[in-house]
Amino acid sequence: MAAPYLLVLAHSRSGSNFLLDQLRALDGVASLGEYFHRDPKSTHVDFVEDSLDGYASPSARADAAIADPLETLRFREKVSGVSLFIVKILGQQLRDDRARRTLIDNAAGVVVLRRNPFAAWVSRALVDQSQSWVNAETHQFAVNYDEAFFIDRARAYSTQIRDFLRLVRESGKPFVSMSYSDLVALGTPDSLWSHLREAMPALPELHQKSEWTPRVSRQDDRLPIDRIENREEALASLERLGLAYLAENRDSDDLEAVVAALAPRPERTGFARVAAAVKRRLG
Repeated sequence: MAAPYLLVLAHSRSGSNFLLDQLRALDGVASLGEYFHRDPKSTHVDFVEDSLDGYASPSARADAAIADPLETLRFREKVSGVSLFIVKILGQQLRDDRARRTLIDNAAGVVVLRRNPFAAWVSRALVDQSQSWVNAETHQFAVNYDEAFFIDRARAYSTQIRDFLRLVRESGKPFVSMSYSDLVALGTPDSLWSHLREAMPALPELHQKSEWTPRVSRQDDRLPIDRIENREEALASLERLGLAYLAENRDSDDLEAVVAALAPRPERTGFARVAAAVKRRLG
């Protein structure tokens, strides 16, 4: 009989690699990483060859998963010595509600991980500049705030998590919704697992391996706003968008408010721009 799987739903730059690293510290856990990525790059993945048996490539497996995601996971029946598999899906992967719902319905439990969208955008911009996905030695880098880039990415991140939460709530499956800040505050793999099992008691009882050492590190200890070169411009932009609190690195559960604040704004006519300018001059 195949070992069960825990499903992790997240957006990119949410700290999901850090989460998987914490889970892999538990005895009997195997990580399948971004299992439905069409071109996965992570080396911190177990049973890569076994999971591709019968598929020409990860891309072919991702295509097959749209029709039957559980069939692509059937290789687990041949694996021994594993108590729990971890399967991660980012918002841009396996973009089919029926397939995602099938995975949710058959999971032992679900973790939905989100991050302050401003912090996630800064992390992404830092990656673009440093060309380093491993989060190491980024102290020397700072990024230039670009409002259009921020709005585009932050809207995508928040919408993805909103959609994941909708599917999980519709399923009735036990789940935990947590932020990256929550994850960091828990501190250790054992504390994380205790927290998850409180909401999902059907998960197996697991304990941290004595020989485990972390593989994933945080980018650096600066606040996201302190990584911005044009800090005042960024603060003014967030204030204008009604999202000034994001600069304090606070997480928000009100995804509808965040998505609404980041919604595309209609282009103003020339007359409207002149009227606005006159109104500003007149106070």
